[in-house]
Amino acid sequence: MKDLYYVLMYNHLGNVKQCKTLIKHGLIKVNGLVETDAKRKITEDDCIEYQNRILNSQPFTYIMLNKPQGYICANKDEKEKCVIDLIEEKDCFCLGRLDRDTTGLLLLTNDKSLKKLLLPQNHVDKVYLVEAKRKLSKKDKEIFARGIVIDENIQCLPAKMDIIDDYWCYVTIQEGKYHQIKKMFLSLNNEVVSLKRISFDQIQLDSSLKEGDYRFLTKEERNKLIKKAAQC
Repeated sequence: MKDLYYVLMYNHLGNVKQCKTLIKHGLIKVNGLVETDAKRKITEDDCIEYQNRILNSQPFTYIMLNKPQGYICANKDEKEKCVIDLIEEKDCFCLGRLDRDTTGLLLLTNDKSLKKLLLPQNHVDKVYLVEAKRKLSKKDKEIFARGIVIDENIQCLPAKMDIIDDYWCYVTIQEGKYHQIKKMFLSLNNEVVSLKRISFDQIQLDSSLKEGDYRFLTKEERNKLIKKAAQC
């Protein structure tokens, strides 16, 4: 949910002061009634009117992309293919980044309030499916749980490893250092063969999405992210 004045701003009715003035002067209707509270919380079910024009009450875009290999998480690059090329909504940014050869769940949005979810102190789980080059062990799991050191002197937060079989596991982290999971495995004298993100907080990768395809988040999925960000 967003404040009414913020929704007006997104609909290009002016800056903060101008939008609050429109509301104060009784020029905005919500669900058919004049609304003078600039901080009224607006949901996507609310109908907002200005001069007999219906405004967009869901001012932000929230997208789930199943990222394929070979794309970088950027909006523009002269040499590389960018994930923004895979969607029509060009005003979005990546909510967290995946390496060029990493696949799976990538969220894109134009809601800047969600950037708080990327801060490690806010403890947002990111789960990856990992294929390792060498056999995994219980000791590896214990080292991850204590917090492994990468690049000789960079301490990672404790991470969770759930071993599936000798070479496959799930890894859960709450931060996003550069090439972090690959470097974590290098610190185990192992290597990552393939890496796929399958969840971000409570949002799971839609198994029906083929690589390179995307869909908009459902109302329930959007609300989970917005609620989490509001708690940060």
